[in-house]
Amino acid sequence: MASRHAPDLASDLRRIRKEQGKTQRARLRIVIASDPSRPIRTISLPASLPTIASVVAGTLVVATAILACTSWRSGDARSTLEQRVRSMVQAAESIALHPMRGRRSAEAADSLPALHAPAGERGRFVLQSVNNSEEMEVELNLTTGEVDAASYLKLRHLMRCLHTTAETPVDPRLIQLLYRIAQRTQRKIQLVSGFRAPMYSLAQLSYHTRGMAADIRIPGMTALMARDLAESMGVHGLGYYPVSGFIHVDVRDDRMRWTDYGQNRFDSERVEHGSARGEISEEADDAASSDTSPAPGTQGQSDPQATL
Repeated sequence: MASRHAPDLASDLRRIRKEQGKTQRARLRIVIASDPSRPIRTISLPASLPTIASVVAGTLVVATAILACTSWRSGDARSTLEQRVRSMVQAAESIALHPMRGRRSAEAADSLPALHAPAGERGRFVLQSVNNSEEMEVELNLTTGEVDAASYLKLRHLMRCLHTTAETPVDPRLIQLLYRIAQRTQRKIQLVSGFRAPMYSLAQLSYHTRGMAADIRIPGMTALMARDLAESMGVHGLGYYPVSGFIHVDVRDDRMRWTDYGQNRFDSERVEHGSARGEISEEADDAASSDTSPAPGTQGQSDPQATL
């Protein structure tokens, strides 16, 4: 029996010695001794806790790096998008400011097609201010009725209020009317008065304050000849100033005729012609406009509600 159990004892002895030779990893223990009257408490932590903590920390570092890289790429993409949007806005502003010139911004030169003015016959006439001798050539597209952008800016400035230097948009119908008169006469148009600031207008609803009226002379023609010409062309608002030697034309909707024999009307920007100077509506009395004009040197029938 002794010989039979001897190999088992030797095997157990080798196993025990082998286990004793292994390095035992000590468990982490937290000792809590807060109260002397109570026994010391010990909390044992797994020996693999440092490894787990290291793995978690490494994972957090990798995740932070990935998020930082993604954020950097997103910021770069956003910057590129902002540049493209800025280029598009600049291109749109350039097109809005210069619609007829076919200009393109440098940023959008590769993506936008060239712009060209609408095809159509071009019309031109010369407008001269009698107050300061400024003169310009107005160019407009006869197909669309639009005025060249650069020409329009100069026209607004030429028709400005000479009291305040203020400007206002000019009604396109008035520009076309002046062009028609210039074409019929083959002469330049002399501007006596264009836009007039409201505080310098005696009329209640002056068309001069809305960029819809102009007082003009035509070289080589008397005021009477100019009036008859405008009458034959069907001008809606027509005023006749024989003493001052000019006519008033506007593009109101209804027909209105009047004659003003007032004195000292040599320059309607300096001394304005008032609204109560014999203005007569043709719709109210067709015969009055041609047969009942007051005699020279006298004032016509007044109409307090009239407009110029």
